[in-house]
Amino acid sequence: MDRIKDYVGFTAWFVGLGYIVLWPMTASELGGQPFGASMVCRDTAPELLDFLCKSARSLAMPPGLHAIGFTATLFVTLRLLCLSIKRSWRARRAPALPPATPAEVEPPPLRTARPYLPPIKRRDHFGLRGVPR
Repeated sequence: MDRIKDYVGFTAWFVGLGYIVLWPMTASELGGQPFGASMVCRDTAPELLDFLCKSARSLAMPPGLHAIGFTATLFVTLRLLCLSIKRSWRARRAPALPPATPAEVEPPPLRTARPYLPPIKRRDHFGLRGVPR
């Protein structure tokens, strides 16, 4: 179940962040040009963005994909907000420890000796042990 939860979380993050990147290029403005194209397309538009500025058909997504993307974007935004709140709570709850003096620091415990294990006799033939041939 944890693996499925991880896969769903990754998918939601990927779709949400991808929609955040694609939304400016796919949202239509009043003039009919994509919102991102109106931001990028100027008189000095680089040739790399010609496909966006001069295309007869602008980048468009169906309303269903906009709904899925918007939901995933809400998930990403709320998740980032929750993570930042948790981080601030942890920072506030963690008590400031006074610096330890060398006299207060305990030495690490000594290791105990491991019990002696006799060496294992190596095999001189292959097959089952103890079975007559």
